[in-house]
Amino acid sequence: MGRLFNKNLAAQCAISAALLVATPAVADVVLTTTDGTISLSGELLDVTEDTYVLKTDTGELRIRREFATCEGPECPSDGEEVVDETDVVTLTSSDGLITLNGRLLDYSNTEYVIETSNGSLTVRREFASCEGAACPGSANASDRFVVTVPGADGAQLVAAIIDDYTAAKDFNLTQQFGSESGLPGLLIGDARGAEVASVSMQSMNTVDAIKALVAGESQFAVTRGRATPADVTVALGRQVTDISEVLTEEIIGLDAISFVVSEDNGIDVIDFQSIQKIINGEITHWSQLGGSSQPITLHTLASNDALGAQLNARGFTGINAMGNGTIHASVDALNAAVAADPTGFGILYRSQAEGVKALNLATACNIFVDNSDFAIQTEEHPLTLRWYHYALASGTASEFARNVGQYIPTDAGQASIASRGLVTQQLQIVPMQDQGARLLSTVLTGDTDRASNNVMRGYFNQAANARRISTSLRFLSGNATLDSKAESDISRISEIVRSNEYEGYEVLVFGFSDSYGSLDANLALSERRADAVKDVLLLDNPGYLDSAAVRSYGIGPIAPVGCNETDEGREQNRRVEIWIRPRA
Repeated sequence: MGRLFNKNLAAQCAISAALLVATPAVADVVLTTTDGTISLSGELLDVTEDTYVLKTDTGELRIRREFATCEGPECPSDGEEVVDETDVVTLTSSDGLITLNGRLLDYSNTEYVIETSNGSLTVRREFASCEGAACPGSANASDRFVVTVPGADGAQLVAAIIDDYTAAKDFNLTQQFGSESGLPGLLIGDARGAEVASVSMQSMNTVDAIKALVAGESQFAVTRGRATPADVTVALGRQVTDISEVLTEEIIGLDAISFVVSEDNGIDVIDFQSIQKIINGEITHWSQLGGSSQPITLHTLASNDALGAQLNARGFTGINAMGNGTIHASVDALNAAVAADPTGFGILYRSQAEGVKALNLATACNIFVDNSDFAIQTEEHPLTLRWYHYALASGTASEFARNVGQYIPTDAGQASIASRGLVTQQLQIVPMQDQGARLLSTVLTGDTDRASNNVMRGYFNQAANARRISTSLRFLSGNATLDSKAESDISRISEIVRSNEYEGYEVLVFGFSDSYGSLDANLALSERRADAVKDVLLLDNPGYLDSAAVRSYGIGPIAPVGCNETDEGREQNRRVEIWIRPRA
């Protein structure tokens, strides 16, 4: 390459001048030193902020702009700032009406910063597309980003998902332990060994995770709690009434809090009041629960804060302050101890339980529920937990992060999640006779008045020879607006009704409400909910379903799956069930 014309100006110019005198060039421009002693002629190949690149008969020269003036038609005009073309980008508004050109100074997940003739401008990425070599994602560089998770088990889940995704893409994953956060960092390479992505994980609660995501400090967030409009309002500093304005929300899978005992323990069902008394130390022997006379040995995990917070939110108190029992450093140690101890009583997540028996539950309202996948998928298990994936709705995540998010709801992604102990959203179909706990609860919680009994009998008559799909489509209080999980489940239901296996079946749509208000008002509300779902199913399945093949019913507060004395129970009861049966 050529020489740099800098503070060694005199020596370099003397050599250049001698060569130029010997062989004059046809000049496009003339560069003259600021003291006027030396002139160089040649073709101007390029101009940057700092340098002229000049082609002469003696070769290519690079001359610092501060030491020379330029004359000729190709020279930049006086005062004109020359921008390195590799940094030049064009930002175009989403409606195509506004275009900005300038040098890309910086960018984050949420913003572009460009330098224009009018000064430096900051543009939100959701409002503009970027064209140019310097735009993020246009270069074949490694994706390096942060993911926020709700703790060590969240990090393990994300690592497992990325591991399976990279294997499917013929990439290689290396877990780098010992990161600053204490959580594993992930390094992904291609078959040639080139780095594809580097993922760091940080543990955060839901509120802080949303703040980090909105601030551009992470590419996506995995949480056990659902983000609220209030969370997004705090993160953005402006009022948000619907999180979908800012975030995409995907449910990764489902889990639950479980109370586990040894397979040798004769107790199968425990009620919420007894659980609280065990935590408080008021119940200390299994005989107080109808079991043996042996004392109860409590087993918990050392890292109990997140689980304790989940229990506290559901009305259980004191879980984080328990001083009695054995505290274990790992899930494996807890499972092994409980499995070997007929007196043991352990508390952990359902996805963590292995080799032990999870107790079925009875709420304060005499509602019984088992620990089956079906009960978790329908969220009729009162301690069901959702795992969420959040990203910015603007779609500004890096390519690798975006691809991981798209992998999660696929069949392969759901299989990956199932292998880690979570319950997926791949729906099951279960006949009425297999729902014993549900039938028992309906009878025990039923009202004695004739109108309520007639509604309950009508529900059982319609469902008697039908099969239920393992989802409960849930609504916001007082209206017929479906939540995000319900919208996803509608698509899965449509796949079932379109399949050859259920050709010739009809769909039964049962709407339910909580118990607030009169029976007539709740029957009307629940019927509107059923009709709303019926309309969506008909729109989703033209040629497969017609109005005669979808029957909707309002059941009101009959057959509750949650305790109407609690906010959580009432939310469970605001639902729609989908059943299918052969057409008559």
